[in-house]
Amino acid sequence: MNNEIKADVPQLSIPQRMKAFNDESATEFWQTSRNIDELVCERALKFDQIIIELWQAADWPESAIDKIGLYAVGGYGRGELHPHSDIDLLILVIGQPENHTQQIETFIQSLWDLKVNIGHSVRNLEELYEESKADISVATSILERRQLVGPASLDRSIGDLFASDEIWPNAKFFKAKRDEQEKRYDRHADTEYNLEPNIKSSPGGLRDIQTINWITRRFFGSALPTDLVSRNVLTEKESQALQNGRRFLWQVRFGLHLLSGRGEDRLLFDYQRELAKKFGYTNSSGQLAVEQFMHHYYRVVLEIREINDLLLQHFDEAILRAHYAPKIEPINDYFQIRDDYIQVTDNTVFESRPAALLEMFVIMANRQDIAGVRASTIRLVKNSLHLIDDSFRENPEANGYFMQLLRAPYSLVAQLTRMRRYGILGKYIKEFGKIVGQMQHDLFHIYTVDAHTVMVIRNMQLFKKTSSQDKFPVAHHCINNIEKIELLYLAGLFHDIGKGRGGDHSELGAVDAVAFCKRHALSAEDTDLVEWLIKSHLLMSAVAQRQDIYDPDVIQKFARLVETEARLDYLYTLTVADINSTNPTLWNNWRATLMRSLYVETRKTLRRNPEDFIDRSTYINGIISVTLERLKERGISIQRARAIWERPEPEFFLQHSPVQIAAMTEAIENRSQAQIDNNVPVILIRDFADRGSEEGATEIFLYAKNQPHLFTLAVMAMDNLELSVLAAHLHTSPNDMSFSSYVVLDESGKPMGEKSPKRDQLRELLTRYIATPAPDPTIFEGRSKRLVPRRLKQFKIPTMASIDCNESQNYSVLSVTTSDRPGLLAHIGTIFLDLGISVRSAKITTLGEKVEDVFYITDMDNKPIIDDKSAHSLTSTICTQLDEEP
Repeated sequence: MNNEIKADVPQLSIPQRMKAFNDESATEFWQTSRNIDELVCERALKFDQIIIELWQAADWPESAIDKIGLYAVGGYGRGELHPHSDIDLLILVIGQPENHTQQIETFIQSLWDLKVNIGHSVRNLEELYEESKADISVATSILERRQLVGPASLDRSIGDLFASDEIWPNAKFFKAKRDEQEKRYDRHADTEYNLEPNIKSSPGGLRDIQTINWITRRFFGSALPTDLVSRNVLTEKESQALQNGRRFLWQVRFGLHLLSGRGEDRLLFDYQRELAKKFGYTNSSGQLAVEQFMHHYYRVVLEIREINDLLLQHFDEAILRAHYAPKIEPINDYFQIRDDYIQVTDNTVFESRPAALLEMFVIMANRQDIAGVRASTIRLVKNSLHLIDDSFRENPEANGYFMQLLRAPYSLVAQLTRMRRYGILGKYIKEFGKIVGQMQHDLFHIYTVDAHTVMVIRNMQLFKKTSSQDKFPVAHHCINNIEKIELLYLAGLFHDIGKGRGGDHSELGAVDAVAFCKRHALSAEDTDLVEWLIKSHLLMSAVAQRQDIYDPDVIQKFARLVETEARLDYLYTLTVADINSTNPTLWNNWRATLMRSLYVETRKTLRRNPEDFIDRSTYINGIISVTLERLKERGISIQRARAIWERPEPEFFLQHSPVQIAAMTEAIENRSQAQIDNNVPVILIRDFADRGSEEGATEIFLYAKNQPHLFTLAVMAMDNLELSVLAAHLHTSPNDMSFSSYVVLDESGKPMGEKSPKRDQLRELLTRYIATPAPDPTIFEGRSKRLVPRRLKQFKIPTMASIDCNESQNYSVLSVTTSDRPGLLAHIGTIFLDLGISVRSAKITTLGEKVEDVFYITDMDNKPIIDDKSAHSLTSTICTQLDEEP
C-alpha cells in the first residue's frame, strides 16, 4: 500500500524491538541529559514504524489502497508519546467499514497482542462528520490528526469538512473549550495546589497548554509558539514560559510513567520523593528535597495557569466580543472599566505612577461590578514588577493603598489572590514571595503555604457572614466584636510567612510583621498585638487539645497569657481560621467543642477580678453541689450518691460536668440485682453537648470492676468498630470499682447518633471483653484486618516518646508521637498491659499522618513512674514496638 512513512525492515521481532527501544529510552532519560522533546517525539516516530508495519501485514486488497486511511489522533496525533501513554488511532474508510472487517480486526488484534494501550475507532466520512458535529472531543481529536497511511486526497477531504463553519465555528468551539476547562477545574477544586496533583488535568497542567493550542489551531490554523508571538497573541517571554513549563511537565510525566510502570499521571507522594531524588534535589536545612521539587512544580503550573487565563480572556475579546462595541466607563485619570474589566487608560500609567499598581486592587475591592483585570493590563502589571523595589515599599502612598485594601468592604480575598498570581504580593512583601508554591510534605498541610495563607483570610471573611453562625458560632461572634479587622488580616498574612527558612516560623514571621507594621505607620499598640498573635497562633489549639481545659489552673494560666478579652477574640478567630485552612478534616465537632469550652472559660476568668479567681477545690465543690441537686431531683439522696462515688479522685469532677456525673450516677443506681451480683458493667452511651456547646461527640461511660487491662480492652472494642477515641478518663474508687469515660467519633468524624447500630454492638463487645480473665488474642481480629490507607503508608514517622517524672504529681505524663494507623491506640494499650502500666486519662490528637497522644499514667500500685530506668524502659519499648509494626 502507499504510505507517507516508510517502515524499517525489521532485524528483530516487533516485541524485541519495542523492549530494546523502551529500555534504551529509559536509560537515556535517567542517565543522560537527552532533550525531553526529542525523547517524546522519537517514541512517537518509533511506534509509527511499528504500527505501519502491522498495518501492512494485515493483507489489504489492492482495491483498498485509495479508500482507507490510518490516523494518529490525540497526543499521539501531536507526535507526543510518553512511556505508557495511550496510542489513539482512527481508521477512516470511504464507503462502508464492513467491507474491510477482516483486515481491521487482524490489525487491531496484532496491536493488542503487543500489550500496548490502544484506543481506536473505525468511521467513514459521513459518520466522522456527524460525530464531530455532536461531540467537541471528537472534533478536537480530528483537528490534531496525523496521517500514517492512506491517500492524501482522503486527508484533504477531512480538511475540507472541517474548514466550514458547520462544524464548531470559532465562537462555538472557543466557548465549548472554555466550558470544558471550567468543568475540569471544578473536578480539581479549582486549585493548582493539590497535594497529589494530576500533571495532565489539574489546573496549570498539560491540558491547560493543550487547550491553548486547540483554540489557536482552530482560530489561526497554527499553534506554533513563533506564530503566536508574531500575531501578538503571546509575548516572547510568555511563549518561552509555556515551552519551558511544558518541557518540565513532560520531564515529570516521562519519569512518572517509568517509575509507576503504567500511564500514571497522578503525582503521588511516593513518586514525588523518588522523582526528587532522581532529578538531583537534596535536603537543605529549611526544606526537604521533595519539598523543593514540588515547590518548583507549583511555580511552573501557577505560571502556566496564569498564561492560560490571560489567553482565554484575550480570545474572549477577539472571538466572542469581536463584533460588539466596547462599553467603557472612566474611573479616574489612570483606570477605566471596559466591558466589566478594569484597565489602565494608557500603557505609561504604572511607569509614571508606580503606586497605581496597588491602587487598581483597592478600586476593585471597593466595587462589586468589576469582573477582573483586562488581559492587556495584566501583561502590563507583570512587565512593571521591577518598579516594586525598596523605595516603592517605603512609599507612603503605596503603604496607604495596601492598608486601604485590608479595610475594603468587598472581594479582599479575590484581590489578594490576583496579587499573588500576578507577582505583586510577593514583590511588595518580599518574604511572601519566598513561600509562593512552597509545600510541606505531609498529610496535615494540604495546601501550599501561600494558598493556605490566602485561605486563612477567606475563612476570616466567611466568619463575618450570618451564614457562618451555625458552623462557627464563636468565630462569628468574635470577628464581629473585633475593632480593627486589618490587624487580624495582617496576622493571617504573616503567621506562616517564616516557613521554609529553618528555625521557629512563628518567631521569624513576627519579626517580619513588626518591620511591616512600622513601615506602614501602625501604632505601637497595634504592632504589639499583631506580633503577639503571630507568635501565639498555635497556642490556643495546643492548650485545647493537649491540656485539661476543665482544670481552673490551666484556664488561669492561659488567661494570663491572653491578658484581655479583645486579644482572646483575635486569637480565637485566627486559630479557627488557621485550622480550617490547613486541612478541612481537622475541624470536627470535638475540636469545635474543645475550642469553644476554652474560649468560654477563659472569657469568664478574664471578666473576673483577679482576687475572685476560683481555685480547684472551690470549683470541684461547685460541681459536686450542682450534681447533688440534680440527683436529688431524680430521687437519689446525697448519702446514696456519695456512697456510689466513694471518694473518687478530684480529677473525676474536673473532667466531667454535673450533667455527665448525674447521668453516670443514675445509671449505676438503676442496676438490677442480677447485674450487681454478676459484675455486669454499666455502659452508658450518649451524644453530648459540652457545657452549652454544640453537639460535639459521643461519650461512653463505663462502670466496672477494676482490672489492669481495662483501658486496653475498652479501646480494642472501640477500635474494632472503627470508632476514633479522642479522650479517655479512668478513675478508681477505694472499693476497686472503675469509673471511666471515653469520647469518640465515628469513621465520618461525627457522633455515633442515637439510632446507630454500633451502640448495641459496642455494649456487647465491652461486656464480652471485660468478662474475659485476660485479653483474648481474637480481640485484635478487627484491627489486623484493617489495612493502612495508601497515603498513610507514604509517611512513616519515627516514634518519639517522653515521660515527665515529676514526683510532686500522683501520675506521670507520657507523650507519644508516631505515624497514624488503624488500631494504634489499641496497640499502645497492649504495650501498657505488658509493662504493667495503668492509664488514668488520655488525650488523642491526630494531625494528618501524625498522632500526638498524651497519657496520664501510673504503675499498677497507682504510683507515678519516677525512676529513670523504668521511664527509659517504657519509652524505648513503645518506640521499638510501634516502629517495628508492619
